[in-house]
Amino acid sequence: MKASFKKIPASLLLLAFVLLTYYFFDWEHLWASGKQLWNKPGIVIAVMAAYFLSFTLKAAAWKAYLKGRPRFTSCLLGLFYSLLINHILPVKAGDIVRTAVLPARDKQITAEEAIHSVIILRTLDMACLAAIALAGIVVFDLAYQVPYFLLLLILVSGLTAFIYVKRSFPEIVDRHWLLLKGAFSGFNSLSIFLLTLTSWLLEAAVLYGTVLALGGKIPIFEAVWVNSITIAGQVFQITPGGIASYEAVMSFALNLVGFPLNEGYTLALLTHGLKFLFSYLAGTVSLLVFPVSLKMIKKWIKQRG
Repeated sequence: MKASFKKIPASLLLLAFVLLTYYFFDWEHLWASGKQLWNKPGIVIAVMAAYFLSFTLKAAAWKAYLKGRPRFTSCLLGLFYSLLINHILPVKAGDIVRTAVLPARDKQITAEEAIHSVIILRTLDMACLAAIALAGIVVFDLAYQVPYFLLLLILVSGLTAFIYVKRSFPEIVDRHWLLLKGAFSGFNSLSIFLLTLTSWLLEAAVLYGTVLALGGKIPIFEAVWVNSITIAGQVFQITPGGIASYEAVMSFALNLVGFPLNEGYTLALLTHGLKFLFSYLAGTVSLLVFPVSLKMIKKWIKQRG
């Protein structure tokens, strides 16, 4: 059921990408745009720096959630390993490796604490992206309507799942509830939220800088909104790095804010290329700083249940 729920929209996005490629792929235009981007190294460096800073804020939020007990470098390495794996494998297995890297490097953090923290922080990520997406829909006055029965179905399904888990595993639920309350107590909760939200605002610099390098203009909030919609669409990843879903969602999101589809498609390819480059560079550094064998990574992924 879960696999089918993911595969249907993923297949539709893949089809949309194929159609976009058929109608709008222009190698000469893409090559010229890529050269134009790389001929402005100052913008490329600034974009990469902002993207790196977004991950440092996510690492800081993770450290804050765990009450400062893990090392900041361990949190950052976990995120970079996650990024690398997600850009190599066709499924989003990066978070599985992320939860294993932290206790492997910082022995005082248990595997259960690492898993719990990643689940909560990923939920917070999606909440921030959803809030930005909804704000954009209102600000840009986009025609969008969610059927009430779908909202009701999501609510009922969520409550049913919670009641089932609470009754089946009361000790585990109580233990994780205490962890959640402890992490989100006082000022700590505000700092975690602000760090997470700001990290997603910074990631939009990749799109903003690329548009700027190509001689175009895009308001900062539009760049933030398009990036948030695009990242949220990566939930349906079935290819390494979300190839196809990323390009399809960003192309149509840019079209909604006034970019022709051919321009949006080119921007999606270029920005995704920059993110792939960053993921491999950051992953290589992580492997050098804290080497993890391929055998161990495979073992962690197999233990995802």
